[in-house]
Amino acid sequence: MRKLLLSLAVALASLTGAQAQEEGEFYALGNRIGIGVGVGTEGIGIDAATCLTKYCSVRLGVNIMPDINFTTDVDVAGVDRFGSDFEGTMEAKASLKRTTVDLKFDCYPFPDASSFFVTAGFSFGGSKIIKITGHSDEFAQMAQQGADIGIDIDEYRIPINENGDAEGGVKVNGFRPYLGLGFGRLIPKGRVGCRFELGVQFHGKPEVYAEGVDDLQAILEEEAGDDISELMDKLTIYPVLKFSIRGRIL
Repeated sequence: MRKLLLSLAVALASLTGAQAQEEGEFYALGNRIGIGVGVGTEGIGIDAATCLTKYCSVRLGVNIMPDINFTTDVDVAGVDRFGSDFEGTMEAKASLKRTTVDLKFDCYPFPDASSFFVTAGFSFGGSKIIKITGHSDEFAQMAQQGADIGIDIDEYRIPINENGDAEGGVKVNGFRPYLGLGFGRLIPKGRVGCRFELGVQFHGKPEVYAEGVDDLQAILEEEAGDDISELMDKLTIYPVLKFSIRGRIL
């Protein structure tokens, strides 16, 4: 009987050790590869991921913000050909289209008990978060006659050229650190899984830019753009909310 119990104990220990080894090897370095497709505030994203350990995975992805456009009236100001102050409005189109690339590392503090993760990394590219284009035949004529006018955004003025065109927008840092958390594995234990993520990009203070203009003309009027300026000073982060479907291909 003692020999039988001893044999069973040895067999159980061997089986347990083999299972533990299998679990450890499942997420060993490079053993598993996953892909994901998601949608959120960064746009439509696709990424590829691989495991480093069962506690950590790495992913490389691309996010494409669709060409979402909206039209609005914007303020136009400056001086006319006689040197008098001028104020008016013009119709302009704003676009949110951009493409970003990100590299992120996901850490699973409790990999055997939960799919909860914290993530850190960075995004780059897609620094122009809002693109603005406008045209006016009336303002083209004024510019040809020597008027110095443009679209007022924040503390700066996007000039209207002699063709009546204005092109610029708002940009942020091209390199943006990222922190986030959520639930769901980059590489599911099964073939398919889902994942929810909430985080922030640290993109710095937004800046106004104009195509073909290195130094924008500052708005001289103290009251001009104050509300917008205060808002843009505070918008130093970009919220990320994302839901994705994950698949394991290896």
